[in-house]
Amino acid sequence: MAATGLTAMGATLGACSSDDKKSGGSSNGKVDKVTYLTVLGNLGRDAYIHAAVSKGFFKDVGIEVNVQFGQAGDFNHNQLLGGQAQFASVDIAGAIIRAGKQAKPEDRNLRIIGVVHQLTLNSVAVFDDKQNIKSPRDLQGKKVGAITGAAPRALFPAYAKLAGIDEKSIVWTDATPQNNVALLATNQVEALATQLVTKPSLEKAGKGRKIVMFPYSDFISDLYGVTIMTHKDVIAKNPDLVKRFNQAIMRGVKYSVNNPEETAKFLKANDNTVDEAQAAGELAILKPNCLPAGGAPVGTFDDAKMARNIALLQGLNLIPGGLTPKDIADTSFLPSSVE
Repeated sequence: MAATGLTAMGATLGACSSDDKKSGGSSNGKVDKVTYLTVLGNLGRDAYIHAAVSKGFFKDVGIEVNVQFGQAGDFNHNQLLGGQAQFASVDIAGAIIRAGKQAKPEDRNLRIIGVVHQLTLNSVAVFDDKQNIKSPRDLQGKKVGAITGAAPRALFPAYAKLAGIDEKSIVWTDATPQNNVALLATNQVEALATQLVTKPSLEKAGKGRKIVMFPYSDFISDLYGVTIMTHKDVIAKNPDLVKRFNQAIMRGVKYSVNNPEETAKFLKANDNTVDEAQAAGELAILKPNCLPAGGAPVGTFDDAKMARNIALLQGLNLIPGGLTPKDIADTSFLPSSVE
C-alpha cells in the first residue's frame, strides 16, 4: 500500500505545542496534534495504532493522531528528519544502520523511545513446495525479492554470514510494498526477504500453498524488532508529549495482541479492503514478541541490550565503530506500566 499524502495536521514540529501537560493528559483542554507513520502500509502488524486510537488511549492523554501509511525504513526515517511526521514505527536494524553509516549529519537526530518487538521479525519466506529450498543455505544462487530500503534486505548480509549463506550469490529483485507478495506468489522470485507476520498474506496469495519461514532470529537472537522513533527536536520541545505518546501507543500494542479479532475490526473500519482474518492472524504471530519476559511493561528496552544490537551490526561490518546507545535511543520515556 502506498503512503497517503501527509496533511497539515501535525505535519511540522511546531504542531507539538501544548504546554504544562501532565503525563496523564492535557491541561486547559488543549490537545497535541501529531502525525504518525506505520511501518508499512495499513496491515495487521501495524494495527496497534488503530487499537490505541479506537480505544481512546491517545484521547486519555490529550493527543490527536493523524495516522499515515509508512513505506519502510528509509522513507519513515526521512519523513521524521524532515518534520513531516513526529512519530513512526521503524525496524531497529535499519535504524542502527542508517545512524551508524551517517550518510548525512542529521542521520543521528532520531531517537528510539520504545520497542514494539522484543525480537527481530525479519525472515525469509518460501513456499514449501520449493523442493530445492529446504534450509537457509539452499538460498544460495536463488532469486530473492526484497522491498528496497526495508530492514529485511538491509539485515540480510548479517543473517547470511551467520547462517552460512554466500550473500554474493543471491540474485536480488527489487520489490515495492505493492508488489512484494505477488512476486513470490507468482514465482517471479524463489524467496522473499520479509517478516514473520507476512505468513498469512503470503499463504492467501498462494491460494492454499503453505509458507515456510527462515527467521533471522534463529541466528540473530539478541536483536530488537520494530521500534517507535521520534526526532530529538520533538523531545527537546515537548518531552511530556513524547512520554504520553509512548504510553498510549504501548497500551495499543498490548491491547491489540491480546484482542486480535477486535483490533482487526478497528483496522477494517479504517480500510474496508482489509482481510480481518489475515490481520488477526498477523497479530497472533506478534503476541509472543511484544510481551517482554518477566512481566516488564510493553515497550521496554535497555541501553545494555541496545549496545549489543549495535555491536552485532558493527561486528558484521554493516556499520563502522563509534555509534553508542545514546546516539540512537532514549530510555527516559519508557512506561512504568501498561494497562
